Amino acid sequence: MSDEDNSDQIKTVFQNDQGKKTIDVYWIADDGGLTLLVPYLLTRRKRWRRCKVRVFIVGDEQNEEEGRKEMIALLKRFRLDVNDVIVMTDSEKRPQAKSLTRFVDSVAPFRLYDEQQEGASVQELRQNAPWKISDKEFEVFRLKSERKIRLNEIIRKNSQHTALVLVSLPVPHRDCPSALYMAWLDTLTCGLHCPAVLIRGNQQNVLTFYCQ
Repeated sequence: MSDEDNSDQIKTVFQNDQGKKTIDVYWIADDGGLTLLVPYLLTRRKRWRRCKVRVFIVGDEQNEEEGRKEMIALLKRFRLDVNDVIVMTDSEKRPQAKSLTRFVDSVAPFRLYDEQQEGASVQELRQNAPWKISDKEFEVFRLKSERKIRLNEIIRKNSQHTALVLVSLPVPHRDCPSALYMAWLDTLTCGLHCPAVLIRGNQQNVLTFYCQ
């Protein structure tokens, strides 16, 4: 939840009055509306009532304003009170070198490094460690890994000290090793000094507009 080793903060963060802080929602993909519904429900509670909700969406510079207006209109149809919609036009940029290095170092203990071991197949190396990541898998999912790293950079830049951060939970792929998937989750919340929730609906519509 938080990188800070402060058990008292973790225990009381949802009990304390949050004042006029913000709840930041990183809505990366449509999941039926759950990711947008949860912060709305939180602000119905007394301790969170004064919090502002900001929604971050993926977009490009050419259609930034159009995408923002469309999202605002959509939220109004859902009758969700959101204070601001921010289009992330730089989410496709390559992450910084130090962020990439941290990720590579974090997954190093969970890699097979099979291409460095002559005469041994991936299946043989995985007999005692079936969760480990082969060199081919690491390369196949490199772009997805970099996107998670880049998103973390954006979250740390914009939401370092917010009341709460909600991020769309990545969809697990059948071909993706479990160790790599868990590394993605760790990366998304790395370096945050506030509670973070990774959340995703099951594609069942939970908002009124969907149900009409």
